[in-house]
Amino acid sequence: MITRIESLSALPLPQDPFTLRIVSTAQAYGLSTVFLDVWQGNGCLFSRMDGVLTIAGKPDPHDMEETALFAASCGAGQIFCAPDTAQTLGLSLKEMGPVLYQDQPAGEVPLWEEPPSPRVLYEVLAACEGEGFPVPEFEPFYLDTSHRLRHGTAKAVVLHENGQPAACALALAVTQNAALLTAVAVLPDFRRKGLGQQAVEALCRKLPGRRVFLFRSETENKEFYESLGFSLWGEWGSSSPFSPSDV
Repeated sequence: MITRIESLSALPLPQDPFTLRIVSTAQAYGLSTVFLDVWQGNGCLFSRMDGVLTIAGKPDPHDMEETALFAASCGAGQIFCAPDTAQTLGLSLKEMGPVLYQDQPAGEVPLWEEPPSPRVLYEVLAACEGEGFPVPEFEPFYLDTSHRLRHGTAKAVVLHENGQPAACALALAVTQNAALLTAVAVLPDFRRKGLGQQAVEALCRKLPGRRVFLFRSETENKEFYESLGFSLWGEWGSSSPFSPSDV
């Protein structure tokens, strides 16, 4: 049976990046906001936000039909989950890629400091936009990033060279035990200087004792993250939902 989660205390401690996405967003916005729904049941945790249904866990085969009907009828325009979850539900994936992780050593919690301006973060990201590096529109990025930074469910760093922003790293999902690295960017004029590595390392220092995950494109940045010591955790997949008649 799939039921709506009404209390933050009912959310699990994230042990995987899909649960992390769901739990961090719920902790940032609460469970009474109109644009976020969170459910659990049949071996899975689900969230729907901005037209995307995220599924964490692998559905119980005995409840597969109910879970598939739920995924098909919840009104999401995209489904994001692990490939084995998609296979169980009969989803045809449009995109796939590796999930990487790195465990950060335990240490003292860094003293609070003013987070970097979301506007500056966006300027760096937008200057690096390309086919393999899409950047959202400014207003939703600014509102979401500002909110998450204020509530401690996101961390970010900006590095400066010659008095101007040159590189950034951003984790938009942070809980007490895990974090999700969501963007790293270096302005074209400052590349080949190791600033990308420095930005990731500076961000990870703000996340002591946490497992840091990232969703990597199948064809992008393999050597970069290997050089930083990230290891393969699993895979992610993205699919358009099916209709109930497909079940």
